[in-house]
Amino acid sequence: SAVISQGPKKRSHLSLIFNPKVLLWLLFDIVINCLIGLTPFVDNFTHLGGMVYGLLCGLSTIERLSTDFFGIATTFWTRLRNLLIRFSGLILSVVLIMITTALLVENDAGKSPCSSCRYVSCVPFPPWAGEDNKWWYCDDCSRITADAKLDASGYYSLSMTCPDGAIEEIDLSDQLVTDRQWIRKQLPSYCRKYCDNLFA
Repeated sequence: SAVISQGPKKRSHLSLIFNPKVLLWLLFDIVINCLIGLTPFVDNFTHLGGMVYGLLCGLSTIERLSTDFFGIATTFWTRLRNLLIRFSGLILSVVLIMITTALLVENDAGKSPCSSCRYVSCVPFPPWAGEDNKWWYCDDCSRITADAKLDASGYYSLSMTCPDGAIEEIDLSDQLVTDRQWIRKQLPSYCRKYCDNLFA
């Protein structure tokens, strides 16, 4: 009897690229990194920018394996499409790097053209806690300064410089404050209560 063997079955590009398990793991990784980026000192724009640049650079530098390795049937049009994708990734990478570099050079340090965009990278948490009981904040009130005025009974007035440079006068005469360190700890709370703009 004759034994008939069949070579490896040719698979399409879509069955390899759009693998549900691979896509779910990638989506899970993106979501986890974005959630981590909502905490202070971790910049979501860095995560998202790295993802976009990594994708574009990967498209432009990816090394295609032999068709026998995966058993992928290729045609002239698929090879042309792959070539166009590689060049598009390279061109977009160079253009975006030039644009972002120019924006960073021209940007005034300490000022943002979109102050609300910071909430893409940081969210006060937990949302159900009171304004004075959150685990972390995303404003600039932790960096403010103030001058306290003292008399025989204690500190009676506070001249506070808000993050945007505005000066707020706070009356402390009814609190009978004598501890300078206590005032220092209360500055962020005073900032959020009395300042109109909480961002530098």
